[in-house]
Amino acid sequence: MSDNRFEIFLTEARAGWLEARLVSDDSHFDLSVNSNFSEPIKDLFRCLCDVRGLDAPTDMEVDYRHTEFEWGGEGWLYYWEVTPRPGGVLDIVVDFKGKREVDGEEYPVWKIETSTTWDGFARQVFTQASELLWMYGFSGYYARWQKDFPAGEMMRLGHLLHGLPADTDDFARELGYLAETR
Repeated sequence: MSDNRFEIFLTEARAGWLEARLVSDDSHFDLSVNSNFSEPIKDLFRCLCDVRGLDAPTDMEVDYRHTEFEWGGEGWLYYWEVTPRPGGVLDIVVDFKGKREVDGEEYPVWKIETSTTWDGFARQVFTQASELLWMYGFSGYYARWQKDFPAGEMMRLGHLLHGLPADTDDFARELGYLAETR
């Protein structure tokens, strides 16, 4: 099990922008992601569902998993790479690069390389996303982010967190997942 601290906080969705904070050990990194370029919450849900139970990376040619994705802003990108290891450990790399001009060269800003457990990270992502829903509701999220909240992906993650298959069909149970976060 990893001794590293890695946490994500989804702090606000407003006017097509999602604000987040990553904490790696004792360092804090603020992110600003634009809805025109990225689907950050959906990326996290899909990634965590796809890597659940894996002990190593898969051959992406044979068995595609959503383990690499990027979040965009205006002139900057956050590149994510998540690699499963034995014992439910995830190696996570988040590489922040910026551009000074359109189609220009990318310059490194910061890079996080850490490990954490699937369970701990998945629970935190689920709780942070549910906090956004409790704060804004589905329609308020849509008004702020300009896209629908990825509820289906969130519920798949909720099923996995409760030891059920991701394709479980149980609306009452899914509502209960959100109630657990209150």
